[in-house]
Amino acid sequence: MRGEPKNPGDLGAVVTLWRRTIAAWAIPEVLQGQRSDQAAALLRRYFDIGTEGQPNFTGSMFERFDGGGDAPHVVDRFTAADMVAVSMLSVDVPAAAALRILHPGQHHLNDVLAALPHDLDLVNLDDEHLRHGEQLWKLIRTAGVGPVTTSKLLARKRPRLLPVIDTVVKDVLTHPHRGDFYRTLRHQLAADGHALHRHIETIRERADIGSDISVIRCFDVIVWLVGRDNRVATIGRGRF
Repeated sequence: MRGEPKNPGDLGAVVTLWRRTIAAWAIPEVLQGQRSDQAAALLRRYFDIGTEGQPNFTGSMFERFDGGGDAPHVVDRFTAADMVAVSMLSVDVPAAAALRILHPGQHHLNDVLAALPHDLDLVNLDDEHLRHGEQLWKLIRTAGVGPVTTSKLLARKRPRLLPVIDTVVKDVLTHPHRGDFYRTLRHQLAADGHALHRHIETIRERADIGSDISVIRCFDVIVWLVGRDNRVATIGRGRF
């Protein structure tokens, strides 16, 4: 996988997304103003089940597969089900990396995961918790996982805190290379008294997809579908 460190044990080889720079984003019009119905229709389209009983998009099962990555009995440890779940977003954890992450001796990795709350939304997260997220990001990257797949694995374990990040979403938002995606998203959600966060909650309720799908996941799905429909970027394997 491109972007992986040649030596999984070399932290210096990891290129991190944590630049601590708030970027200027181009939020899609569908998430602005009076277009809630259109945004809700995008969510319904993504999470609907097709005529043959299969989901329209495999990624719609990402959070819910095998009870979810944040289910009480697995919330603070990575599991084989998490490795399968990310494949529903059209990426794969390399076998060697999966063995490192799932190794019974990976106490430190799971301890860092446990330091991240599972019951808070990104909009309310403080910088100390984000630093734990940065540490976890680096540990997964140095295990031999590429950056996009790392974001999806972390989103599986902390769906309310850590968003899925891929090139289509970044292209739609015009996210710069040196911007901090997590801090920028938190800033956008929190601006004007949490206006965007509350707006997406309303869209989610209107779409009737379930409150277990987090606000940041709704944001990701809507922005990704906007990019997909407008062919903002070349989409390999459909991603979802």
